[in-house]
Amino acid sequence: FSVSPAEHSVVEGLPVRLRCEAQPSSHVKYSWKIDGQPLAPSPRRHQVEGDLYITRVNRILDSEKFVCVATHEETGYSIESSPAKIDVQWISEAIVQLQQPKLPSTIHVDNEIELRCHVDGSGDMKYEWFKNTVSVAKSDRVEIKKKKLHIHRAIPEDSGMYTCVAKNEAGASPVTDSYPLIVSGNETATIKDVPRNLITKRGEPAVLHCVFENADEVQWFFKEIESLSVMEGDSVTLTCSYSGMEPPVTHVHWLKDGAQLRESGGPTRYRVTDNHGNVTLHFKSVDLSDKGHYMCQVFTTGFPSLFSDPAVLTVEEKLKFSPQPVNKRLELGSTAKVSCKAQGATNPMVKWVKEGEDEEFPKHVQDINGTLHFNGVLEEDKGRYTCIASNAQGSINHTISIDVVIAPKFTVQPQNPTEAIEGYPVMLHCAAEGDPKPTIQWDKDSRMNNLDNPRFEVLSNGSLYIKEVYLSDEGKYGCTAGNSGGLKREEVQLNVKAGDNYRADMDLEASDDGTMMTKTVTITLSAAAGYMVLVVGLMLYCRYRRRRRKQQYLQEQTEENGDVQEEQTELKETGNKVNSTNKKKENRDSHKSDGADTAHSQSSNQSRKSKSNYDKIAVSRSNLKELKPLGRGEFGEIYSTKYQVDGDKESLVMVKSLINTKDEIALQEFKRHLDLIHKLNHENVVKLIGLCREEEPDFMILEYTDWGDLKQFLIASRKDNNSSPTHETKPARAPQLSVAQILSLSNQAAKGLKHLADNRLVHKDIAARNCLIASNLTIKISLPCMTKEPYQQEYTKHRNQIIPLRWLPYEAVYEDEYSTKSDVYSFSCLVWEMFHQGELPFNKMNDESVLTQLKTQTLTWKPHKAAPPALQELQTQCWENDPRERPTFDEVVSKIGEIVVDSCL
Repeated sequence: FSVSPAEHSVVEGLPVRLRCEAQPSSHVKYSWKIDGQPLAPSPRRHQVEGDLYITRVNRILDSEKFVCVATHEETGYSIESSPAKIDVQWISEAIVQLQQPKLPSTIHVDNEIELRCHVDGSGDMKYEWFKNTVSVAKSDRVEIKKKKLHIHRAIPEDSGMYTCVAKNEAGASPVTDSYPLIVSGNETATIKDVPRNLITKRGEPAVLHCVFENADEVQWFFKEIESLSVMEGDSVTLTCSYSGMEPPVTHVHWLKDGAQLRESGGPTRYRVTDNHGNVTLHFKSVDLSDKGHYMCQVFTTGFPSLFSDPAVLTVEEKLKFSPQPVNKRLELGSTAKVSCKAQGATNPMVKWVKEGEDEEFPKHVQDINGTLHFNGVLEEDKGRYTCIASNAQGSINHTISIDVVIAPKFTVQPQNPTEAIEGYPVMLHCAAEGDPKPTIQWDKDSRMNNLDNPRFEVLSNGSLYIKEVYLSDEGKYGCTAGNSGGLKREEVQLNVKAGDNYRADMDLEASDDGTMMTKTVTITLSAAAGYMVLVVGLMLYCRYRRRRRKQQYLQEQTEENGDVQEEQTELKETGNKVNSTNKKKENRDSHKSDGADTAHSQSSNQSRKSKSNYDKIAVSRSNLKELKPLGRGEFGEIYSTKYQVDGDKESLVMVKSLINTKDEIALQEFKRHLDLIHKLNHENVVKLIGLCREEEPDFMILEYTDWGDLKQFLIASRKDNNSSPTHETKPARAPQLSVAQILSLSNQAAKGLKHLADNRLVHKDIAARNCLIASNLTIKISLPCMTKEPYQQEYTKHRNQIIPLRWLPYEAVYEDEYSTKSDVYSFSCLVWEMFHQGELPFNKMNDESVLTQLKTQTLTWKPHKAAPPALQELQTQCWENDPRERPTFDEVVSKIGEIVVDSCL
């Protein structure tokens, strides 16, 4: 599956879409099952291609598990997705019930009154009580316990309309009705007939009853929006008043031309405020686009929404420049235009006037509808120009400055290339003219401010004078001339030849030792040159051997499959491109115990086996049982299944597929995984079962365990997780690991990684998701690398590469230097994961923040406080920024072994 159905949490009554897509996409028929039974289509649940659409989720009908079935129409082969469950969130209407006393007629002053909020729904609920739409607060007489409101020693002021609101993940409960609590008193108004909501036909009369006893008068309130007319740029406020409950029970949306406005338009656009039923829409600076018909829509939970009558906002366009003219610099002799455009309620007239001169312009300057055309700029064209726009609304003007400049032009250019001799001076010539006079700036290898050494001097004419040339001065020098008219640049290559008997720090009294030093240097350089010749020869020989191995492999492919096309050659070599990049890193610091070059070189050499070696790992696809999806990586789908070994004997295996054999990068990484596992033989490293190449896609068969990957086990061991979303064979509640068990697993993982390091191999992706755990609590290093599903959130795209950012050190992310020392860093992260039960490292930071702190080397790891002090110290050493300060895997295994022994004492 390229897209598998996912778990969803949906509010009842809303739509949901369960996605399903398989590769290859052609000739595939999709169907769905619910609770193991075929799903019959209906208007409420229907299928579009592979996706299942549910228009209105029902908590009773849609509570079972959904499974997508993809069947190849030609072969009849089908696979089932992992089950997906819809968590339906729902809540019923809230009803206020009188608990004490039993009858409303028995309520009197000084009685104990208890109201209960009756509501059903999913999950935990929070309750809030309201009296006359105002939230009820606790006091010495008012007590609130979850869904119950208790009033001690009732008084007439407690009378009112009581409602309750319950909230859960589905939202707030609809309020069907208010409960009228009437506590009669001799000196207060008492309601006898409570107003009720009415539904009437448009145009028919409506009667609302509101009867009080002991009341002087009864008033009703309602206010519509007023239409306004304003000038563009002015402020304006629209007001809509309503009578209802406090938010969130009652809330208001503003509509413009029938479309809802956002809650806030920002500080320079508009702002919405609601002050106890008085809702205002305030524009700080009204724009032409703001004109239209405005109305407010009042929502009350449990009731249909109400619309006010529309109000018209009219905005009159003011006279303005669009855009406002700006100062210009025109080059002498050029053809140029300076525009001035204006708009208003009516089309304005626009013209230019030059300050201090008549309205008539010279013949080479024309004013055409507000645009100045210069046909050959002259020196006298500089000055202040005013643009004037006028219409019936009035007149506006704006003044700009026009300057006439001469762009820089080189009069003397540096000689390219320039030769120099070590120890002697050299001059790099560069001179330019322009108006205003240009300034000259020199740089070396495109870096500014690296010529501050006293040996460098920029002369008044712009030339660069080097008093004493060093070999390190060789490089590309740039001369940049700039003024207000622009920039011009010339570059020159400076080549420095070594001087005879020259030393930059030579002592005049040490001339007798100069000859001996020269001989020593000559011998050293000769030896180095011989070594380089040997290395180049070996590289050419290896390249020749690789080409021959590739030809043998292609012949093997043709013999096995009959008609393999050249552009689809499986497992073809792309190592040359990778190695050519890695060659630039050969001479890095000596702290690299095992570089990425070694890993690629080893994997490439291992992959170039003879036909007989490939035959040794070839297995038949018929030995595989039903494929169950685990996830998806860069090459393709990853499955678990059973593999028939001998007769009826079966073993649990993991299958990695290679779908696109044309993707050379994916192909190279697939080969690296294959060759890496094929070379290793250790109890804590998964074994390669075989390779299926009978038909596409290619299958790599690897050892698998009954409890699956360590990440899912750690998540399942949490107290707040009851199941594992990926591996069905894992127990619903995995046992939580003790410190001693974590130490044992860490020791096993370190031994497996030490075996990789001993074979000069680099893993590059050590994490809990790439380790397998068995029911006997043994761990194996593996390479599922499910970068796309379900662990896509644990990978990041950086410099066009998918990397496990949060598990990598600085040199791997920013210098592409993978080594045994970077694996040591990642191993410490693996130990951290085991103590934190599979938690995502730095889960409160986004990827950009992690990259920034990693670059500035301020990213700080902290071992778990439950880890033994000796292990905490070892983890801290593994997380050192300097790779040379990190321990080797030999040291890691030794130290963890001692910690394990100590913990058992």
